Amino acid sequence: MSSLVNTLADLLSQVRRPGDFYATGVADVHLPALEVTGLGPVALPLLPAQAEQLIEGAERAPYGRGSETLVDTEVRRTWQLDASRVRIGGQRWTEDLAQILGRVTSALGVTGQVEAALYKLLVYDTGSFFLSHRDSEKAPGMFATLVVVLPSIYTGGELLIRHKGRTVRLDLRHDEPSEVAYAAFYADCRHEVLPVVSGYRLALVYNLLRVGDGPPPQPPDYAPQQHQATELLSAWGEGTPRPQTGHRS
Repeated sequence: MSSLVNTLADLLSQVRRPGDFYATGVADVHLPALEVTGLGPVALPLLPAQAEQLIEGAERAPYGRGSETLVDTEVRRTWQLDASRVRIGGQRWTEDLAQILGRVTSALGVTGQVEAALYKLLVYDTGSFFLSHRDSEKAPGMFATLVVVLPSIYTGGELLIRHKGRTVRLDLRHDEPSEVAYAAFYADCRHEVLPVVSGYRLALVYNLLRVGDGPPPQPPDYAPQQHQATELLSAWGEGTPRPQTGHRS
């Protein structure tokens, strides 16, 4: 048994990087002073009347297919406002966003300086959705996407994220107006937003950017160690000689 424990410990020591392909959580926040050009201040939690005003001033969100940018409501039915039209005031929001950013970078296993650049403000009304897709690189150094769902009343709209055979389903609804739910995921993950059943889902979308030199971070991959550990424990359970775990790199 001690030999098995030692072998497993040696195998696990090869996992030098923590983290996962996604991160999610809830954060206490001081609600920001949200303002949209052409509309003015937006009350939070989002009121249905203001949601409709946002939609009137928004555009249909497109999606990318290869080198093309297309609008097709059979693939993506969402409204968007460009970051240039969105102003988020309040020093406390800057602090709150920095706290969220610190949490997600740690959970994604990323070290070094990371910047969150606002990309879009999205409004999902009843029936809105986005089929499974991957995010394209929208800025140099982009490696992940951060979604912050602002206080708004809706049902449905769960976020599905897939990577290497794993799928997580995240419900980012939150009834407490002093808290926001968030999720971040690597850009090469396939993800989708399920249809909103009722109400309006209001979300800030940020590009997560690596600051400085070096390649963009990639999702941690423990597949070799998982495979070896499975073989090792299976062999031990069957009483057969344990498989070789290979040399440490």
